[in-house]
Amino acid sequence: EAGVDVEAGNRAVELLRERLRSTRHPLVLGGLGGFGGAIRLPRLKDPVLVAGADGVGTKIEVARRLGRLDTVGIDLVAMSANDVSACGAVPLFFLDYLVVGKLVPEEVATIVAGVDEGCLRAQCVLLGGETAEHPGQFAPGDFDLAGFAVGLAERDELWGPHLVGAGDVLVGLPSSGLHSNGFSLVRRLLEAHGIDLARPWAEELARVGLTPDEGDGGGGARGEGGAAAAGGAAAAATVGDVLLTPTAIYSPVLHDLGHAGGVHAAAHITGGGFPDNLARIVPDGLQAVVDLGAWRPPAVFRWLHRLGVPHDELLRTFNCGVGMVLAVARDHLARVLEVAARGGHPAFTLGEVVAAGEGGPVRFAGALAL
Repeated sequence: EAGVDVEAGNRAVELLRERLRSTRHPLVLGGLGGFGGAIRLPRLKDPVLVAGADGVGTKIEVARRLGRLDTVGIDLVAMSANDVSACGAVPLFFLDYLVVGKLVPEEVATIVAGVDEGCLRAQCVLLGGETAEHPGQFAPGDFDLAGFAVGLAERDELWGPHLVGAGDVLVGLPSSGLHSNGFSLVRRLLEAHGIDLARPWAEELARVGLTPDEGDGGGGARGEGGAAAAGGAAAAATVGDVLLTPTAIYSPVLHDLGHAGGVHAAAHITGGGFPDNLARIVPDGLQAVVDLGAWRPPAVFRWLHRLGVPHDELLRTFNCGVGMVLAVARDHLARVLEVAARGGHPAFTLGEVVAAGEGGPVRFAGALAL
């Protein structure tokens, strides 16, 4: 009578037992269904746990409208795992929280299987989670997601602004598209311009005077977590396909870069864009100078500009084609670029750290090629 279907919840758990793969890890103790997830810790000299929490935001609305529930779980893992990795830690495990208006076992299993896929890409374990049914608060078909990543690092191997110095080079790792930020603005633009999510992407670009990027899925990253999902079938891609391209997961390549050495800090470019996120890794007395002409934003960002988003608003709201910015010791630059490329992320230099000048911790030179 209260609207909570216990049997449907049990069926969803059984489906998850069949489908989840990241839970099968030698460090995991026990299986699904316990009161808590247990995992052994690797032996470290001075271990530090690094935790992050995030959601997917209103990108969920686009997924719900399209009936595409298999990718937002990847976004969920990416948002927290990338934050943890940006500190120099290696994601160890992930927990998810899913709340629905009406529990449909197959839909829950599809959403959480996406979380599991994200964990595989981040090379961490989906250690546990919670699925809640909130009838009366959420309408049938509505849902929301939150996630929590915990990573592990040696204390003396953590990255951060304490390591950044004048002369460090700023290196960009390409994004796979919009990632999971700015979708309230994107949805408003879709409505204002009457854009159908099922419209072919090439047709929509042509409508505003643009042409697709080569292998266009809206972004620039390739390899694990890159834009291949939508980019590999560019001819058939729709607006919805491009908008739902999963967020790139940088954990594996950042782990490799940690071993290679030379990375002092990393900024995950999410909500707040370049000004807010890059400023987090710039210590007092220094300034990050970003050459906006060092890369060309992928078509999805140029499309947003044609729909009315001003240049500076793009920089404040979206990643503009760069999902992660690294502050790198100049004498390690060649090695960092090589390791990133080998990991499927064609990195490039986009600026440097200098003594503080006018304009706050982040200063832009030039303009985006829109």
